[in-house]
Amino acid sequence: MEDPCPICGGSGLTLVEQTGPDGLPQRFARPCACRIERRAARMLQQARIPRRYEHCSLDSYETMHATATDSLRRALRIARRFASSYPVETAGKGLLLTGSSGLGKTHLAVSILKTLIAERGATGVFWEHKELLDELRSIYSLRTAGAESRLLKHVTTCDILVLDDLGDITPSDWSWDTTSYILNSRYNENLSTIITTNLDNEPRQVSAEPYDRFAEARRAVARETLGDRIGERMRSRLQEMCVVVEVQGEDFRQHVKRASFA
Repeated sequence: MEDPCPICGGSGLTLVEQTGPDGLPQRFARPCACRIERRAARMLQQARIPRRYEHCSLDSYETMHATATDSLRRALRIARRFASSYPVETAGKGLLLTGSSGLGKTHLAVSILKTLIAERGATGVFWEHKELLDELRSIYSLRTAGAESRLLKHVTTCDILVLDDLGDITPSDWSWDTTSYILNSRYNENLSTIITTNLDNEPRQVSAEPYDRFAEARRAVARETLGDRIGERMRSRLQEMCVVVEVQGEDFRQHVKRASFA
């Protein structure tokens, strides 16, 4: 059994004395620091942060290794600024972290989420895009509408949603509609969403020629964009919802965190 808090004796409240408007001393109770810390710990447990990222922080994001680029340092600066200015200055805006895999986008997203829960008392949750849609589809197939409704309500109303690997799915009308519903709901409620994606955040170029017999072949070999996976209309909406942070460089895991038994 843990020892009781030396400040509040385990009550969770502390008495504060201050001078009232009549010039006389007044005493009132306020939550003790231990109570705030317990709430933050409980909220972190409920945030679904994967075990691999549990120890991530903004301070541990590496920007000084041999393959680091200025874009990594800029991404860290923006992440710190977002965390320190939330929620007043961010005003419902989120972040869209783009770039190839292995550059620490998820590390930054999780670090911001943890910081806002611990220091701002925010509610938040982490979901991989594909995992979230699979979970909703599974609930729907079992016809447990109540569970589906609860999950949708949670991801559309929490203060901070981290949506990892957006677009890492085979697109379908259902995935487009569901993703649009989640993101539009958060947009309408002025809630911040932090998104990571490995896909290009550029609109698909359409040929200006009246007929281009090579267009289909080019589309077949072209790298898919975020708009291809979530719909161009939704991709366009994200440019208003989020500050776009493009991270460039070589795969950090390949050069710095390569697996070894040594």
